[in-house]
Amino acid sequence: MKKKKEPLKYHIFQNITFLLKCIRREHPLLLIFIIMQVILSVISPVFGIYIPKITLDLVMGSADTAQIFLVLGGFGIVMVLSMALSGMANEGKYIMYNDMRRYYQMELFLQSLSCDYKNVESEEGQTKYQRAMSTLRNGDWSGTSIMIVSSIDIVVSLLCFFIYSGIMSSLSPYMVLLLIVLSLISLFGTRQAQSYEYKQNDLTAAYEKKLSYVIRTGSNAAFGKDMRLYHAGGWFQELRSSLIEESAKLAGKIQDRYFASGVVNAFVLFLRDGIAYSYLIYAVSAGQITIPEFTLYFGAVTAFSGFVNGIVNNLNELNGANLQMNSMRAFLDNTNDPEPETPLALSDLKEYSIEFCDVCFSYGTDTGFVLDHFNLKINAGEKIALVGVNGAGKTTVVKLLCGFYKPDSGIILIGGQDINNFRKKDLLKLYAAVFQDIYIPPFTAAENVSMQELKTTDRNRVEECLVKTGLWEQFCGQPTGIDTPMTKEITGGIVLSGGQQQKLLMARALYKDAPILILDEPTAALDPIAESRTYEQFHEIASDKTAVYISHRLASTRFCDKIAFLSNGKITEEGTHDELMQKGGAYSQMFALQSQYYQNKEVAAAYAEA
Repeated sequence: MKKKKEPLKYHIFQNITFLLKCIRREHPLLLIFIIMQVILSVISPVFGIYIPKITLDLVMGSADTAQIFLVLGGFGIVMVLSMALSGMANEGKYIMYNDMRRYYQMELFLQSLSCDYKNVESEEGQTKYQRAMSTLRNGDWSGTSIMIVSSIDIVVSLLCFFIYSGIMSSLSPYMVLLLIVLSLISLFGTRQAQSYEYKQNDLTAAYEKKLSYVIRTGSNAAFGKDMRLYHAGGWFQELRSSLIEESAKLAGKIQDRYFASGVVNAFVLFLRDGIAYSYLIYAVSAGQITIPEFTLYFGAVTAFSGFVNGIVNNLNELNGANLQMNSMRAFLDNTNDPEPETPLALSDLKEYSIEFCDVCFSYGTDTGFVLDHFNLKINAGEKIALVGVNGAGKTTVVKLLCGFYKPDSGIILIGGQDINNFRKKDLLKLYAAVFQDIYIPPFTAAENVSMQELKTTDRNRVEECLVKTGLWEQFCGQPTGIDTPMTKEITGGIVLSGGQQQKLLMARALYKDAPILILDEPTAALDPIAESRTYEQFHEIASDKTAVYISHRLASTRFCDKIAFLSNGKITEEGTHDELMQKGGAYSQMFALQSQYYQNKEVAAAYAEA
């Protein structure tokens, strides 16, 4: 069944108000320029249609040359000043519009960093972000710019519309009514095309996301060796071409709707202006209006048609911009789970035990439970390993513990307190983690350890952490020491090996000095011996802290106080390594299989060396 499109959360006026508030806060001068433009844009066209009539009245009224030049000169000076001030306002506005787009991009970026993790990890959250950013990627045609520019043009057109309506109503009120009705027909046609485009937004965002991933992966230097060795360049080119082709087909369907709308609008415009000009020619021929009045009404009809057409076009553009604005604000409005009304302080915790009490969790209504009535108790200072096959729910346990997601049912306790009773930023202070996905930004080694700016980094503490993790000598040999950038794209920068990266991440965890340490399969790419050494080193660093280890290699976690074996979202076995081996259950069987695999590899390696 096709998913029904949700109604828009914000209407046009609400989004205009939102943008004006942002402008008043970030660029108040822009509001002054906007007001100047509105006033000047109304004055100029009104003067423009009256000058020919006044000139003919003066000439036909036998006014002397000096009087004619005096009147026209006065009008000319006003027009020149108006155009000069309007040009100044337009130039100033253009620069500030660009600044405002950068401001909105920064707001989206900051929201992606601060909103709940579930809002950025899920496919829905990523699609929301793509749609939000696409609102700002078209320069002057971005939704935020169009909404302000079109709003200004509509205000100008409406003021001129009422002025010109008054002028034309003295000739024929029915003429005004006819022009309005035909313009509304034009508005309806364009709105239909925009509605179709909005319905395709999710599909458009999906193509953009996939194409961005293909381009980003294909140009990733880390993937360069595999790309060449396995001749994958052609495959990636085909993927890119296929996505571009599908995206172009969708864009073509959207443009077809706009083309049909454009044909209707052209016909309506021809009919509207044709009727108006024909009536004026008849009126002057029949002596119902004078020649000066004819020039006034002719100019008024021409301008009136332009203003009505401008209102219609700008309403259409405003409607399209409103759809984009709803996409941007949908991400800015990502609703975070509420903070507790009376939060507990971390100082209220007397110890750092962890307990999962009958926890159930799923990643969506269409998926089954990842954790199914899950129960686990970790005593303060205890070292526990969570092991099991892929998909057993080990990493999900960590996500729930950190508060990245909330359980569907059940509670999680830290020191006997429900973690929902702590503010999120306070809860995260309790954990130092090393995850499977290695994140080493292109900053200095010192900044990577502290995850802070250099000015707030304790350099002595960084050195101490690097010494404890066995990585200090690596930076002693560098000309810039711990100020060495962690990327070769910067002069003097370096890239660490896999094992060294793990040590850097351990130094980062050590620097934070949190009471609970988490190691979530960060050594999956290392060989068994290197992984075992890494875990043992981490165990030494953990000292009296509560620690959670996750690994798919059972031999790496034999030193733990307790091992919990997960299967189908539950703990099926729990105990020390020796206790679980004596039970002869799933843990024992998996350990035996892995041990046999490693022994066979060692024998093969020995033969190879011989």
